[in-house]
Amino acid sequence: MSKLKTVLIVDDSPALRDDLQAAFEEAGYAVGLASDGEEAFRKLSALEPEALLLDVYLPRLDGAHVCRVVKAHPHWKRTFLAIMSARISEREVDEYRRLGADAVLRKPFDAQVALEAVRSGIGPPVGAP
Repeated sequence: MSKLKTVLIVDDSPALRDDLQAAFEEAGYAVGLASDGEEAFRKLSALEPEALLLDVYLPRLDGAHVCRVVKAHPHWKRTFLAIMSARISEREVDEYRRLGADAVLRKPFDAQVALEAVRSGIGPPVGAP
């Protein structure tokens, strides 16, 4: 049996994590959750997700640092990475793209927007049409 595709959601908002977790699980993805940048690295190592939804403003290690390390790491660099932020300028969007971000999601957004971004990056969950 094939392993489910995994999405790691990193955000310090429990409400957003819960909403996204429900949407991704309902769509057939496995989901991991982290609330700060340090926990994100622990979960990346443990779960080896195909996709990472990453808030910019996080406790401990911010999203820019996490993005930079993930995209420079030989094992993680192919991980689909979407940056999430309510406060992000066009200059910052360009900088995240240079760091390797595959998508930028401006908060607030509907969970379906995040699902579509991930589907376009890693494909549908295992077993989905």
